[in-house]
Amino acid sequence: MNPINMIKRDLPVLILSLFILCGFLTFMQHTFRASVAIQEGIISKDTILDNDVESIPPPVEIYFGDELFEKELQSRKLMEPNDSRELKVFTEAPYSPGNALGQRLKKLLKCNDRPLKLEKLQYGNYWLLRNYIRGTISKSVGCADTITLTTNGDYTFFESLPFLTERWQAPISFAIFSPGYDFKPTLRSIQFVRNCLRESKYIRDYVTFHIYFQRTDMPEYVPLTEKEALLSPYDCDASPPYMDVDRSTMYKEVHNMTYPINVGRNIARKSVNTYFIFASDIELHPMPDLPRLFLEMVERNRSVYLDNKELRVFTIPVFEVTKDSQVPETKTQLVEMLRSHKAIPFHSKICKECHLVPKHNAWVNASDAKELSLFSVTKREGCFRYWEPFYISDNQEPIFDERVTWEGQSNKRIQGYAMCLLKYDYFVLHPAFLVHSPGIKYFDKHSSRLNYVPAMNKLIKKVIQPEYNILFGTNKKCQT
Repeated sequence: MNPINMIKRDLPVLILSLFILCGFLTFMQHTFRASVAIQEGIISKDTILDNDVESIPPPVEIYFGDELFEKELQSRKLMEPNDSRELKVFTEAPYSPGNALGQRLKKLLKCNDRPLKLEKLQYGNYWLLRNYIRGTISKSVGCADTITLTTNGDYTFFESLPFLTERWQAPISFAIFSPGYDFKPTLRSIQFVRNCLRESKYIRDYVTFHIYFQRTDMPEYVPLTEKEALLSPYDCDASPPYMDVDRSTMYKEVHNMTYPINVGRNIARKSVNTYFIFASDIELHPMPDLPRLFLEMVERNRSVYLDNKELRVFTIPVFEVTKDSQVPETKTQLVEMLRSHKAIPFHSKICKECHLVPKHNAWVNASDAKELSLFSVTKREGCFRYWEPFYISDNQEPIFDERVTWEGQSNKRIQGYAMCLLKYDYFVLHPAFLVHSPGIKYFDKHSSRLNYVPAMNKLIKKVIQPEYNILFGTNKKCQT
């Protein structure tokens, strides 16, 4: 047969054979490379198996902390841009990194962005794990994008954290006192609130945890990194580790320690990455959307805040409600509760002058509004000389005196005394408000805290106040 005719007859078979040979060689080459990569630890066997997605179901993957956040970011990059629910977190929220209002205020305030990074520091007589576990959104916000709420406690205070975080929906800097074996339930509590609650997403997004303990009361074991800490075990089916705790068995109680509340307050303040802070107690719940409303108010009142050279803070009225009441969402609801006696000014049954704001009745009777305004201004003197307000500030006010404990009371009044000597202005905001967790507080004449008060008052009058007079001057209108 003619060779040319033979080639024409067998050409399709030859071409098909050539393709099969090339495919086989390519398969063998990739198999060899994958085998080498597995031996060298470059990839895992699961990576190869994942390529056959139709024949083999994908493995169940579990992610923790930053791994979870990075996985979420990767999935969002692959999403179609019409998924408005996901995009809203990054483009529409007023606290998102690089939002338009934050960029404008950054120029006005001349502040600088700074990261939240894990640091292990000696802080006086304490070891501090600063930014030990960070909020995934909080760690990347700009200095003027939002406000950071700063607070403190031990792990038994975690019960208030979910509602507070959902209500605030902005960065929270939480300093936790955790000496000795209290460290372990503290870490379990962090894991539980970050993973097991309806509000866990808000806590993962916004709450940054700092842990501190005395050098003489070290935990037996501390995970070295944030990633390792987030691998700590937790059980969502179990009771929360912070609920129904027998406080008498805690390390702090067994070793007869007092609670260094002002140490925690200062740690939380010094660890933020935003220009404005709101130093508050964890059981105080602000009106919704307060961070955005405040920043918009600052931009509208540039002449008051930016041009005025006087020292100033922005005070928020505080209330408490009956145990069977819900925390109000709006000022209108709050006023209705005041009129029905389901709400009263904070600590009215203990120290009314400590928290009643100037022009209280006028504030209550003023119409509710959708924007914040500067309702009144005063100084901490005269009939307000014992005032202990909660306020938003630029974090430049004097620190809280760390010689004062929670048990000894008067832990905020010393800072207030220094601010009086420095002639701080206190602007009262309207219609902003705070409400304590439900339950009216009454004076308890049997409280063990009263045993600490005489010695603490003596320390304040004989030691601390004279020091402040040397540093800040004197003013007969100011009181500790």
